Amino acid sequence: MFERFTAEARQVVALVPHYAVAAGRSEMTPADLAAALAARPVGNTAGIWTSPRPAPTSTQGGRLPPEAPHRFDAAARAVLTQSLYVAMAGAAAHIGTEHLLAALVRSGPPDVVAGLGARGATAGAVDALLARLAGGPGTEGPPEEPRAAEGAGSALSYTRLTVDARAVVREGAALGRAAGRANVTPVDLAMALALYDGGNVARVWTAPPVPPPEPAAPIEDVASLAGPAERVLAAAAVIAREAGSAQVGTEHLLVALIRYDHPDVVTLLAERGGTAEAADALLAELAGGPGAETPPEPAAGPPPTARRTALRPVTGRQATLALAALLALLLVVVVCVLGPIFGP
Repeated sequence: MFERFTAEARQVVALVPHYAVAAGRSEMTPADLAAALAARPVGNTAGIWTSPRPAPTSTQGGRLPPEAPHRFDAAARAVLTQSLYVAMAGAAAHIGTEHLLAALVRSGPPDVVAGLGARGATAGAVDALLARLAGGPGTEGPPEEPRAAEGAGSALSYTRLTVDARAVVREGAALGRAAGRANVTPVDLAMALALYDGGNVARVWTAPPVPPPEPAAPIEDVASLAGPAERVLAAAAVIAREAGSAQVGTEHLLVALIRYDHPDVVTLLAERGGTAEAADALLAELAGGPGAETPPEPAAGPPPTARRTALRPVTGRQATLALAALLALLLVVVVCVLGPIFGP
């Protein structure tokens, strides 16, 4: 869903953690989302505010403290999901600030709705804005185009995945193909991870996973990992590095998927015990070690034909036999050449 956000909607979402920090909350709430919208009068909702809210002091310097929340609470996730439905109802190919605002006004908590109305974002004003835009992008920048496979989606970084993590990614790609998608989505990865019955994440699941009847085929083309799935893998690589791990395992995939904070992903994983608390506890328990997972597979060697023609080191016994054969050949040559000359 987040890949459909306009540039302005992304700016708003980036501001939300600052309000959560200012309020001392461990999770981001609809109130924080509403405050960020009112404080960032950009894009299609810029003209709707009669009294925008000032930005929190925590935005000074543009950096968040280490304890800043990285998860939306259940109510905020419901609002974000509703913004997608609002965009779909208006036949919009994007999710803009107008859809975030409409979702808050229509399904947010009463105190949040009242606060937005006091700043000019009433239900009538929002409905009029949506009708005027008629599903068009308005003044907002379009969603980011999916990038070509690079970084975490490249073959180089793919080799950092453990055997177990690579099996999860392969199964995620198979799920995407079965659904008719050209690119793997975070939901595909989460489903594959939740169904995986091995690796370090096995100790997290509270419901027994159901592995597929047949393992997925290896990924020959990593281009299917481009886009949101690539960003999840990139985040997993960062999490692994911060944990002091030389490999990217299923535990790092789990944490990255939870922090991606897609409502469907978070719900799917939590139903099987993959909560943020359980994932953080698993990372702390492993302390950067490989756990139960097999390290990344070594790079493939040269093809069999190349190996057959390659030079091999010569052993001592082989050298002795070669020297004896050479001396015998030399003796035959001497007899054949010099015999007629010095013979009777």
